[in-house]
Amino acid sequence: MPKVFISYSHDSDDHRQQVLELADRLNNSENDVDCEIDQYINGSPPEGWPLWMERMLEDSTYVLVICTETYLNRVKRQEKPGTGKGVKWESLLTYQDIYDNDSLNRKFVPVIFKVTDAAFIPKPLRAFTHYDLSHSGNYEMMCRYLTGQPLVVKPNPKSKLHLPPSNIQTASTPIYSDRLPNVIGEFFGREAELKLLDEAWAGNGTNIIQFIAPGGTGKTKLLRHWLDHTDNIEALIAWSFYSQGSSEDKQVSASPFFSHVFDKLGLTRSLSSFATEEDKGEHLADLLRQQRCVLVLDGLEPLQHAGKGMRNELKDRAMRRLLMSLAGYNNGLCIITTRVAVHELNNRTHVKVHDLQNLAVADGVKLLQSLGVQGNGKELEKAVREYGCHALALHLLGNALHTYLDNDVRKRDTLTELIGDNDDLERHAFKVMQAYSHWLNGTPELKLLQLLGLFDHPIEIEVLQVLWQSQIPDLTTNINEKAWKVAIRDLREKHRLLSMHENRADLLDCHPLIRVYFGKQLREKQPDAWRQAHTRLYEYYKALPEKEFPDTLEEMQPLFSAVAHGYAAGLHQNTLEEIHWLRINRRNDNFVCTRLGAFSDDLAAMAHYFTIPWHTPTTDIAVFWQAAVLNWVGFNLRALGRLHEALEPLQVSVDMAVKQEDWNSAANGAFSLSNLHLTLGNIAAAILDSQRSINFADQSKNYFYRISRRAACAYILHQAGQAVLALELFKKAEQLQRELQPEYPHLYSLWGFYYCDLLLAQNKMVEVLERAQYALELSQHPDAKDGMGLLDIALDQLSLGRANFQQGNFPQAAFWLDCTVVGLRKAGQQDVYPLAYSLAPPYIAMPATPITISPEPVRICRKCTISPNRAACGCI
Repeated sequence: MPKVFISYSHDSDDHRQQVLELADRLNNSENDVDCEIDQYINGSPPEGWPLWMERMLEDSTYVLVICTETYLNRVKRQEKPGTGKGVKWESLLTYQDIYDNDSLNRKFVPVIFKVTDAAFIPKPLRAFTHYDLSHSGNYEMMCRYLTGQPLVVKPNPKSKLHLPPSNIQTASTPIYSDRLPNVIGEFFGREAELKLLDEAWAGNGTNIIQFIAPGGTGKTKLLRHWLDHTDNIEALIAWSFYSQGSSEDKQVSASPFFSHVFDKLGLTRSLSSFATEEDKGEHLADLLRQQRCVLVLDGLEPLQHAGKGMRNELKDRAMRRLLMSLAGYNNGLCIITTRVAVHELNNRTHVKVHDLQNLAVADGVKLLQSLGVQGNGKELEKAVREYGCHALALHLLGNALHTYLDNDVRKRDTLTELIGDNDDLERHAFKVMQAYSHWLNGTPELKLLQLLGLFDHPIEIEVLQVLWQSQIPDLTTNINEKAWKVAIRDLREKHRLLSMHENRADLLDCHPLIRVYFGKQLREKQPDAWRQAHTRLYEYYKALPEKEFPDTLEEMQPLFSAVAHGYAAGLHQNTLEEIHWLRINRRNDNFVCTRLGAFSDDLAAMAHYFTIPWHTPTTDIAVFWQAAVLNWVGFNLRALGRLHEALEPLQVSVDMAVKQEDWNSAANGAFSLSNLHLTLGNIAAAILDSQRSINFADQSKNYFYRISRRAACAYILHQAGQAVLALELFKKAEQLQRELQPEYPHLYSLWGFYYCDLLLAQNKMVEVLERAQYALELSQHPDAKDGMGLLDIALDQLSLGRANFQQGNFPQAAFWLDCTVVGLRKAGQQDVYPLAYSLAPPYIAMPATPITISPEPVRICRKCTISPNRAACGCI
């Protein structure tokens, strides 16, 4: 039975009554929750209040922390007279204590009764989920967390605590989505791993299991067997990231996974509607906890930083939040397979890491025998050892011996040694595939394997038909539809190289290493057929979206596929200009990032333009575009918080642009580099690069760059304490602004924010309010200039919030700062997050005044572009 203790402050009689009613409601449930608060003790407890409270904290399963301004003051030891005293544990509780300790992480649960009290959650608890009981459904969500199961509630009829019915979306029936490949062949051994899975699912406190092993070891087959032979799994989500590519250095987006799962859960909102990637991950974690669900993430390594000097951290922020949330609390089980352990899950109490070894020799022998291979025990054991006990290699060897070599294990010696340098574990598997290439030469079966090698994911027969109908010489010519169907059947049943995906007969799949081998053979031995096939796929995916310019990330997915196939076809320049720059980025608007916040998806697509990410762009695009993609990649990496990775591409892009005397690109790159150095704290380097960006901008004679680069340099000088020089540069930038656009007298967008930052430091709040309101109206206008987007709006709101705060107008400041935090997160640029988080100390200190203020609707005169809300406009 979970024991719950409520820690709260005696703010008022109404507040105490709410706490009492919450305790009554928990105690009256049918789920045996034992809830206790200090109001149940008459007088003072025998051991005294501090010791009694410490005993309650120690004995309880969960502590509900009711957060108010008074409570926060107790934690900070800043109590106001007559509001009670805090106890030692509250003042000593630190962020590190909770974050590093899973039991504390799960034990303390922040709760608020009104939305404005979120500002008073103690700092150590802000990293974890809080429950706002003024919102529908959050009471039920909190109860699920406390009990690990749905709670049937009998509310007190006299209760004044309004906890409305849930509007949190739940599945009417348990979700069951299995996108794990169907693995061919019998299963042998792995008793220890099966026991580990059984005990975790039975509830031994394990929230996540990671199976770590190289490709072909049998990770997926283990999971497939366990899922197929475990009867009490009612809710399942099984997803294979191998379907998006098996290489660790591949840039893969998690968006298809989240889109699929939300669709299965009946969630109709688009991925871009979440305020942040972290919110998306946390929301999915909450939804999964509504059922006792098995979540399988197979082949996670493409989503990890596995390169030299990296720590195997997750690239995707939503996936990072999902897994960290489930690591802290999961009433089901998450199973991960990957080649390298996830860094963020290291040393977590409820996460187990298991290194999956190759098969035991005896199990390898059983595998060969199950495929019909014959021979004495010593020969079979020798064969298993020769092939490294590698599950995939033995599976391929057994099939080959059975089909072509009379089931005789001794005839394995007739297989030609593999030519070339390959990984030892993969070498044996490729050796057998090489033999298949010889045996199947000229057959539709070999052509089909080569077609599958065009993709790094399972593929629909409908897409293959596009290639069949294209009649590509030496690949799909003169093969009728019946022959293709027979080839599919034989590769499945006779050779056991193909499998169904998601139990769909129209979706063909095979092991990633099989795709890698036969794809490489086609590319190297039949380059013309390789190019023609990918060219046809490029044209197919390019024409697939219903809209020429898709509005959502989901609608844009075929364009990302077009980029991949265009790159493989050698159409680098066409792909870059026709698809990426025109339809994904919308030219200079950078739509996918500034409007959708999809930096990770854009970066995954940009990887196709590099031979060495993120250092060497392909020489198949014009030199001008090489500098451009380096700059774009640097921008994306910086926005994703991968700051040190962003340094090299930005520096190389500047050097290339200078060499080409492309002063626009040089100015742009030097500006990005200066901002990056500023974020990293390299002030001297930031000033130097910002001054270089001004010089490049002047040589470009581009008015916009001359304005923006001066404003950027001024901002950096201001941060370095050189306010006089900064002010001079801001005034020069604004003078150039009036020359370029007389109708816009003030700097706006990012440059206007920079100027307002300096003015705030000089206590010129009135001027900042005027400038920020002006800039906000421009950035929100339907005809906003220069592709202003989420970040511009958020920064304008930040200036308004800071100016109102400095004036003492706390309600209005709170409104704008709330908007800022949401806006900055939605913009998706992690490098600007400190602008939001730096607001925490003054923001938390604000009075808890109910916020009913909303800004005036933005109304801009279309004739003069000045707001009619201000007296300056006399047009209407």
